[in-house]
Amino acid sequence: MSKVLLVIGHPDLSQSKANAALVDAVRDLAHVTVHDLYATYPDFQIDADAERALLAEHDVIVFQHPVFWYNTTPLFKQWQDKVFTYGWAFTMDGSSSQLAGKKVIVAVTAGVPGDHYTPEGVNQATLETLLSSWHATLRLCQFDIQPMVKVYGTAFGLSDEDLAIAAKQYNELLASFAA
Repeated sequence: MSKVLLVIGHPDLSQSKANAALVDAVRDLAHVTVHDLYATYPDFQIDADAERALLAEHDVIVFQHPVFWYNTTPLFKQWQDKVFTYGWAFTMDGSSSQLAGKKVIVAVTAGVPGDHYTPEGVNQATLETLLSSWHATLRLCQFDIQPMVKVYGTAFGLSDEDLAIAAKQYNELLASFAA
């Protein structure tokens, strides 16, 4: 059974409908550890050693966050800067990092509908394109990058039924790592 670490980067999960629904859908899975960065570090004082220990003891890492100005949230970005250090999270000589081969999933929520995230849409780019620096970081850290989980329209247009379907699919995805 693979141990899954779900790292949540939502500034206020109690005020989130979509991110909270995703977390609630997987919270009871025995092999999943839910780690809410904003609840753990309200003062933004990240314990990088503790974070690296958490990453080391899990096989699958899921980074879940809302899209903030085409990026991660502020604390999540700071977490990356503090935790993904040279020699531990990445190397420059081709040797393996401590994260090499761990499966990683980026799960994001976007306030607007999916058609905004197309080359023809309002944003004139896909989420993958807009979050390419995030994926470059994960590649540098030698993660085994899995397909992105995307939930669109969380502020505009996502129905309760569609959110329930997305939460069920999220549960099924993370549950699949228990096999």
